[in-house]
Amino acid sequence: MKNDYPHFRRLWNRVLAALMGSAFIPLVLIGGIFSFYSVSIFKTRTVEMLVRDVEMRRQHLDRFLNDRIFELKWVARTPTTLLTEQERFDEYTRDLTREFPWIHDLAVFDLGGNQLAYKGAYARETRNFSDHKWFRKVVDAGVYISDLELGYRQLPHISIAVRRDQDNSPLIIRASIDADTLHQQVLKDWKTLATADVFLVDRDGRYQTLSRAGWRLMADSGLGAQGFFDGTRIDEADGKILLTIWLSAAPWVLAARYDLDEVFAPVLEMRYLSFWALIIGGIIIMFFVLLTANTLVNRLEAKRQRIQHLSRQLRRSSFMTSTMELGIGLLQEIVDRLASITVASQWMEKHLSGDMTPQIDEDLKLIGESAGGAQERLKQFLSRLRPDAPMITDVNLVSMIEELVAWLKKELTQRCIRVVWTIDKNLPEIRTDRSRLRHAIQNILLNGVDAVVKHGEIHIAISADGQDVAVTIADSGPGIPEADREMIFEPLYTTKPDGTGLGLPVARDILQALGGSLILEASPAGGTAFRMVLPQRYPGPRGADAELTSTRCT
Repeated sequence: MKNDYPHFRRLWNRVLAALMGSAFIPLVLIGGIFSFYSVSIFKTRTVEMLVRDVEMRRQHLDRFLNDRIFELKWVARTPTTLLTEQERFDEYTRDLTREFPWIHDLAVFDLGGNQLAYKGAYARETRNFSDHKWFRKVVDAGVYISDLELGYRQLPHISIAVRRDQDNSPLIIRASIDADTLHQQVLKDWKTLATADVFLVDRDGRYQTLSRAGWRLMADSGLGAQGFFDGTRIDEADGKILLTIWLSAAPWVLAARYDLDEVFAPVLEMRYLSFWALIIGGIIIMFFVLLTANTLVNRLEAKRQRIQHLSRQLRRSSFMTSTMELGIGLLQEIVDRLASITVASQWMEKHLSGDMTPQIDEDLKLIGESAGGAQERLKQFLSRLRPDAPMITDVNLVSMIEELVAWLKKELTQRCIRVVWTIDKNLPEIRTDRSRLRHAIQNILLNGVDAVVKHGEIHIAISADGQDVAVTIADSGPGIPEADREMIFEPLYTTKPDGTGLGLPVARDILQALGGSLILEASPAGGTAFRMVLPQRYPGPRGADAELTSTRCT
């Protein structure tokens, strides 16, 4: 802030606080609400995405197991002789394994638990299987998928068995799927999160597939016994989020465990983004608030300075007015004394002419002429000091301007300023307010004299301009800087130390009120030129002049 900052310090602080509050409070509230809402929505959508992914994984596993059951049932429709005679069974399964590559171990049993035929990587078992859990379950239910078990060969696998009741020869067909195949189905096309841990557990919470935690198969997963529930269950604990859902094709629970930091990492990024957006927005707002506050206070300071300048000018005008009131009486007394001197010189010249020498007689004449001339000039000056009644009359522009130049003759002579005239012939008189027009032209002339200072020229051109008359007053002074050209008609704006800043604005207002215009132009003499265009006939009152003009006599 420029000039006298302490004068507006309290106002500046209040404006700054008000603007900051009105900008930052809504920013923080709206930003906070938006951030909270966005984070909540993102978390909800992320969890919904994970739930959809787990449900799709469940559907894939159910479809895989149901397809295996359907394929075993299709095998069960094979004629009994192909399933119970080992040689024919070997030939049959040779083609069967090409059609169903997942079948690595296929066995056929009667309802007594005796193995009738076997095809696989191991030797045929001769022991009875009626005491096995999976065998009892399939006899009772018709279809059964076992939990992960080691079996006689101590290799982890699951058993899928179906019962055939056709042709009065019921049979049990069983196939096994190793743990690796099941694990591959659990992780098939899994692309959700890199650190996700997806696995299967049975009712007792034992692993049915491998886990990223490194626990071995059929070990306790730490999830505890699993009671049945509908849909997907979501649990959060120890920085983890666990989603569990029951399979429909087997008595297992599909579990997916995620790190909360990884799942909600974009939320943290969003919070950082919101924070930095708030900081950057705050900086931008602070910049504009400071700029606005400074601009407002600077304008107030400029207005205050202009008011102070106007106050000084008013005090000066008041002083000049009061002095002028006293001076008018003094000048009137001088006029009277000059009149007495004139009368005295004329009386002496008339009555004492015979007693005076030629030199004295000549001196008396000179005294009378000088006193008379001074008296006349003072009378004219006093008439200028008294405001004329506004009146629209015929005005000879050339005579008026010549009269003004004559009044400035001494000033022009002392400064060695030459006046150059360019006047068109047969110029018409104009009908306007003589007093106000003289005031405007006087301001322009005085402005030109002040600009030239010494040893220069003032060009006065008077010409017809269509239906108007144009008066151009140009000086050979330094000219007006480009930066000040837009401001010279602003009231109180001045570049002179002792200037009032009212001469040009008053001249322009008077000319506009009289139906004319005042234009700043480039001077051919290198300085400044003001072109005044006046109508030949006063067009009538405008705005504030209406009441004034209505009282004029013509």
